Amino acid sequence: MRKQRDGEDTKQRVLSAAQELFAAKGFSGTSLQKIALRCGISDGLILHHFQSKKNLYRQVLENLAEQYTQVLVQAKEASATPQEMMQQTLTASFNFWKQDSTYQRISLWAYLEGQTEFAEKEAYLTAGLAQAVKQLQVQGLIDNRFSPAVLLTLVIGPIHFWLRYREQFRAALNLIETSDELDQLFLGQLIQLVMELSAKT
Repeated sequence: MRKQRDGEDTKQRVLSAAQELFAAKGFSGTSLQKIALRCGISDGLILHHFQSKKNLYRQVLENLAEQYTQVLVQAKEASATPQEMMQQTLTASFNFWKQDSTYQRISLWAYLEGQTEFAEKEAYLTAGLAQAVKQLQVQGLIDNRFSPAVLLTLVIGPIHFWLRYREQFRAALNLIETSDELDQLFLGQLIQLVMELSAKT
């Protein structure tokens, strides 16, 4: 039993170090040797637990996607109506990405490195969100003129762009609001826009 606990502790240390390095340097810029140095565990032992750098990278993505999934699931379960679910999901998604930097950075590196492969949990999450939108369309609660993929992009894309460039907007436009005040303004108007855009006409 002690050996199993030690093994899990070792895996968690490796995953933590790998996550930090993949976020800072991307997949290509991160070697097993660098991960080994960061966590103090030999690259041989890392391979024993994960078989390859690619498998380790995939597990990091799976863990991050699972965290995001749980945030969205909790938002959905706390909602009484489809409209409330949309609002709660948008709010939860915004707050998750506002607090996260690691997942965003790893995703950006993946894009820059030309990676096209989803981790299993990421693919499941994306498909699940699209299916939820489709179900609301079938129920007549969301305008079915729009593709679920487009609607999801219109929600997630602006959130990432805003969080990445908010401070530049504030400086360029001489905005006096604090970052938190601007975030609340953005989120409120994004929710309003999505609700109006997706509403049945």
